[in-house]
Amino acid sequence: MIDALLRPPESRQAYLADTVRALGVLSVLTALVLLGPVETALFLLVLLGLLVSRALAVFPGFDAAYGVVLLAAAWSSVADLYARISWWDLAIHFATTGALAVMAYFLLVQFGAVPAVQRPHRHSPSLPVVVPLLVLALGLGMSVLWEIGEWWGHTYVDASINVGYADTMGDLAAGGLGALAAGLCLGFAVRRSGARPNAPLPHRTHR
Repeated sequence: MIDALLRPPESRQAYLADTVRALGVLSVLTALVLLGPVETALFLLVLLGLLVSRALAVFPGFDAAYGVVLLAAAWSSVADLYARISWWDLAIHFATTGALAVMAYFLLVQFGAVPAVQRPHRHSPSLPVVVPLLVLALGLGMSVLWEIGEWWGHTYVDASINVGYADTMGDLAAGGLGALAAGLCLGFAVRRSGARPNAPLPHRTHR
């Protein structure tokens, strides 16, 4: 993982992903200088997530999209878009939970706990079904933790954070749908490339 974190980008998609990470660093500095400790902590958490995606051998295109989603979620909170746009909270829950669930899947792959989407191909008709279900389960679990975090933030940090039964159930539903959509996309990748169970994801290679 350390080697993956330190290696230089090797494609346009990898450069794009690193550009998104640079925006994460700029966001931390902006929060530190212009905003406050809560916002700084938020962007530090986002930056950690961006570094995790580089340390894992994920697809470069997904790496960049994942970073954009995390930054959009954080800046939406800073800009109070969740209160200004009625549907924005559900959209962010949908996108962010899906991205985080897939990243959690890749993290489990790194430790050999789940099948890896990779070549060489080995026919396994169950994997295109198992992988989406696994990503869905990871997303639902993360959604629950997210809602606990929102409750904690509302109670101990900022009472303006929106909580309540309707908000919580809507967020859980949106997060679950996002994880299901992301899992189906990953399942499609399994069908396209094949998978070898219990093998680590290889390093990204580019021609």
